[in-house]
Amino acid sequence: MPHLDLFLASPWLVWVIIVMVVGGLAHGTMGFGFPLISTPMIALVTDIQTAVVVSLFPNLAVNIVSTLRGGRWRASLVRYWPVAVYVLIGTVAGTRVLLVADPEPLKLLLALMIVVYLQQSRFAGIDWSWLSRHPRKSAALFGSLAGLLSGAVNVAVPPLVIYFMALGLDALAMTQILNLCFLVGRLAQAATFGLSGHLGLSTFMATIPLSAVSLAALFVGMQLQRRIRAEVFRALLRKVLWVMAAVLAAQALGRISGL
Repeated sequence: MPHLDLFLASPWLVWVIIVMVVGGLAHGTMGFGFPLISTPMIALVTDIQTAVVVSLFPNLAVNIVSTLRGGRWRASLVRYWPVAVYVLIGTVAGTRVLLVADPEPLKLLLALMIVVYLQQSRFAGIDWSWLSRHPRKSAALFGSLAGLLSGAVNVAVPPLVIYFMALGLDALAMTQILNLCFLVGRLAQAATFGLSGHLGLSTFMATIPLSAVSLAALFVGMQLQRRIRAEVFRALLRKVLWVMAAVLAAQALGRISGL
């Protein structure tokens, strides 16, 4: 991808490194959040496809470590693996959309998904009892939707968090299955990009340093998790996400309307 090489050689590389640090710290502190932070922050200065590809391998590295963290991830996998399968299928379809769609509506969709994530508490009052009555259908619905969003805008958190919170998962199980779904999504995304000729060894080599920075920040975040309250970090993150959503929406609407 020529544009990726130009982008990583530009002054914006410093911004990307900052994004990797912030995303890694947030993920280490809260257990998830790297794609939710990295993709929109990079998309502020480039197009969605470039933002997704730049953060793809750092996302993979962070998700592998996060999925294996803790002692009960196998139990989470045995119970909720169908959701990850639907995420995989949806991600392939969503990545195809990313490759051919107009980037501005996708940037607007990314802003919308950030808002949905920030307003997830409003969904708590909905009657979600049908999820437990129809486990296969609900897993297919939320998993596929999360996969589509994962492939198209790199953000699968909103539907997955709503789904697993409605099922009453505890924090550790939710974090582990979320990271499993993210990992599956990133692998499917990488395979789809590779088969379409949009991802190769040069991209992997170019983003190895970014992956290293992300992992270093992740481990620092894991240490901070024991020293600071996650609520404090979450409150700051919410403010940053609101600003990013507003800027992304303004950029997209301005370009769509020709302003």
